[in-house]
Formats: sequence, C-alpha cells, structure tokens
Amino acid sequence: MRTFFLFSFVCLAVGLSAEETAPQLLDLKKVFGSAPIIYSLLAVMSVTSMGIWLYSLVTFRAKDIMPERFRSELRTLLQTASYDQAAELCTTKNNLLATLIKTGLTTRNFGPQVMLDAMKSEGKRASTAFWQRLSLLNDIVIIAPMLGLLGTVIGMFYAFYDVNRSIESINALFDGLGIAVGTTVMGLIVAILAMIFYTTLKYRIVNSLSLVENEALNLSALIDVKK
Repeated sequence: MRTFFLFSFVCLAVGLSAEETAPQLLDLKKVFGSAPIIYSLLAVMSVTSMGIWLYSLVTFRAKDIMPERFRSELRTLLQTASYDQAAELCTTKNNLLATLIKTGLTTRNFGPQVMLDAMKSEGKRASTAFWQRLSLLNDIVIIAPMLGLLGTVIGMFYAFYDVNRSIESINALFDGLGIAVGTTVMGLIVAILAMIFYTTLKYRIVNSLSLVENEALNLSALIDVKK
C-alpha cells in the first residue's frame, strides 16, 4: 500500500511538471501584429522571388531559345548560301538564336571580325532581361535579412523603451523580445529561398547561353563573309 501511494505521488508530480513545462504554441496573429509592415514586405519578396524563378524556368528553355527544327532549317539554308531566305526565316522566329544569326547575316559584308563582334553585342543585349531577373533575386537575398533585422531591432527598442521595474513588465519584455526575433527568422528564410532560386536559375541561364553561343558560332562559320 505504501508503495502504491508513493507511485501515485510520483506520477502526479511528473504530470504537474509536464503541464508547467509544456511548450506554448505561437500565436501567429500576435506575431504578425508585432510588425505587420515588415512581415508584409517579406511575404511580397518571397512571392516575387518564387514568381521570377518559375517564370524564368518556363520561358528560358533550350527548346524555346533554339528550337531543333529551326536549327535544322537554318543550317540547310546557310549551307546552300540562301542568305536572304535565312534572314527571312530568322525574322519570323522569335528566339535568341534567330536574333544572333540575323545580326550576323546583316553585318556579314563588313568582314568576319565585325560580324562576330556584332553577334556578341546582340547576344549581350538580348540576354539583358535574364540577367536583370538574376540581379533582382540577388537584391532580395541581400535586403530580406536586413529588413528582418530591422524589424527585430525596432521591436527590441520599443520593448526596452516601455519596460518598468515590475515583474509583470519584465515577463512582457521577454515575450516581446521573443516575438521581435521572428522578423529576423522570416528574413533569413526568405533570403535562403531566394538564394536557392538564384543559384539554380543562374546555372540554367549560363548553361543555356553557352549552348546558344556555341551553336551561333557553328552556324556563323557557314556564312560566306567578305574579307
């Protein structure tokens, strides 16, 4: 009987301790209300970075910037020296390879070096939009954690500014500090996601542009230029 009461007492003590130390769930509404402008801006940055990533993946594909059928038709025309028809074909096609070859055909009478320089310049101009998307993602990577840190610093400032000497105010202070740190956490999450999007997209763009450049050089070798 004594053992039974001892066991019951231990179980009761453990149960009370578990209730006292049970973790409290975060009140997301309260957390968002602590810095609504900061959280809203971070949410917009997150959606923007994902939108840029998805849009670039859909629009910047090898089969879109240099379709296989177009390459085959263009190569045949260049091999037969049908430059006018090749230029007309490039005009009707809206892709990066067509833009480069059209520039080469337009400047072929000025010599091989001028033609190649013109094609490189046109390639840089045509790919500006893709690099601007990468630059925007990189800006989000930089700004997001700084914005989150700003929200934390502002929250800590107001928490210390309003603190009094009572025990209740000290408890409120620690609660406010815990909520204020949430903006930094959110900022880091947004920055990490944007960095992942930036890295994967940069790899795809560099790889695709390299393929287009090699194909353009191979096709330009078929163009008869004046020395």
